[in-house]
Amino acid sequence: MNTELLTLLITALIQVESGGDLGAIGDRHMANRAYGCLQIRQPCVDDVNRIRPGYDLKAKDMLNRPVLSRWVAVQYLTHYGACYRRETGLEPTAEVLARIWNGGPQGWQKAHTVKYWNKVKKEMEK
Repeated sequence: MNTELLTLLITALIQVESGGDLGAIGDRHMANRAYGCLQIRQPCVDDVNRIRPGYDLKAKDMLNRPVLSRWVAVQYLTHYGACYRRETGLEPTAEVLARIWNGGPQGWQKAHTVKYWNKVKKEMEK
């Protein structure tokens, strides 16, 4: 996976998700709140803990920890980007990865993630 593209994408995701607020806590009304600059939820962290045995991260660990948040995003997107590649035979694009970030492992197929991608794309073009 192109690390330069992934870095640019994650920087844009941070702006879309939290405007760069390292201590952001989102969706307080939901069972799985979103934490940190990338608004990471526990199901995402659970996937990363499974993908990277030996880790026992919690979503709350992302608060005020941008390096850890970025690491989690890289692990998640690299893993599910590879799943996309195996499933489709195509290299994942920034659009595919952004839609996975927003909609989960199959987010690239979900219509509601298109609007999210448009926000991310606009950030990436700045």
